[in-house]
Amino acid sequence: MRDLFSGLIGVPATILIAAGLGLAGVTLVSRARRRREPPIRWVHLALGLALFIAGGLVMLLDVAVVGVR
Repeated sequence: MRDLFSGLIGVPATILIAAGLGLAGVTLVSRARRRREPPIRWVHLALGLALFIAGGLVMLLDVAVVGVR
């Protein structure tokens, strides 16, 4: 039961962390490469960091509630 509960919390946390890092990375790369298209807005960087932090907090919740084996 602990493994199931840990999986139900840990998988979304991992997705949030990966999405946050990906969105922040794409924002920075689009800013570094100046092309004809307008770069991605800075709000996307803030959203990526917010997703990353949310994933980290959910991961901490997983460790606090379920524990580490």
